[in-house]
Amino acid sequence: MFRSILAVLGGTAVGVFTISLVQTMSQQLYPTLAQIIVPEVDIMAGSLPGYPTEGLLVNLLGFALGSFFGGMVAARVTHRRLILHALLVGVFLLAMGLANLLPASYPLWFKIVAFLIFLPMAYFGGMMSARRMP
Repeated sequence: MFRSILAVLGGTAVGVFTISLVQTMSQQLYPTLAQIIVPEVDIMAGSLPGYPTEGLLVNLLGFALGSFFGGMVAARVTHRRLILHALLVGVFLLAMGLANLLPASYPLWFKIVAFLIFLPMAYFGGMMSARRMP
């Protein structure tokens, strides 16, 4: 039981760290949102339509990599039901992602793709780790 909790929490932490790292890189490449001093939803909502598509794609890459690595870590730490633990990490990252995406005015295509990317990538990460590759 403790190992399962540790696997899901550890995988979620790795996923959040990876997503944060890629989003920081995205803000360095496309500094439109980084210039906002007050991080309020109303202010951010006004600036998101002008955010470049390339920056949004880099953020989607961060969601994919975070889910993949988080699912991989969760499946690597636990010994039973590897894919279930990886998918639980995907569910937690999806919930956090939705809490971040829904209030802001991201484009509809971005919200749909972000919604669809978390669980499959966590599943693939769990599958890669289930093979126990060194």
